[in-house]
Amino acid sequence: MRKTLFCLTIASMMAAPVAMAAPQEIAPPPQISQKAAAAAYKNAQKTAAPTNYERVGEVARRHPANPDLAPSAADYEKARQDRAAGRYTKPESKNTEIEAVRDQNNRIREYVVTPGSTHLPYRIENRAERPIDSAPGSNSKSTLGTTKLINLGF
Repeated sequence: MRKTLFCLTIASMMAAPVAMAAPQEIAPPPQISQKAAAAAYKNAQKTAAPTNYERVGEVARRHPANPDLAPSAADYEKARQDRAAGRYTKPESKNTEIEAVRDQNNRIREYVVTPGSTHLPYRIENRAERPIDSAPGSNSKSTLGTTKLINLGF
């Protein structure tokens, strides 16, 4: 086994210089013209995946618009008259509104939060004047109370 390994090593050492001395033809790097490069760039830009906005637009263009749903000139005129007379309703905001209720010393007593989705307000009392709750499981740095979702008055 040793003799076989030794013979193979010697044979590979003798064959290595012969293989390295053989002339190798180095191919020139591929060349591309400016026109072909520009065309390839344009093709690469065209194959980009469409965005969700483009897909929705394609679906909308496939279906014709219903003329019964579009407002007519009479509808626009009625809306102008209502607006001039002050009879229009302002659309409800979809944003959540947070109001701070202050006392006579300009300290915040409570926060009134009105979610934009339900428009049902709830209150959170500010307990900055009270001692901090150090019970286990409570937040020792919080000065806000628990939310009051139902306000009962007698």
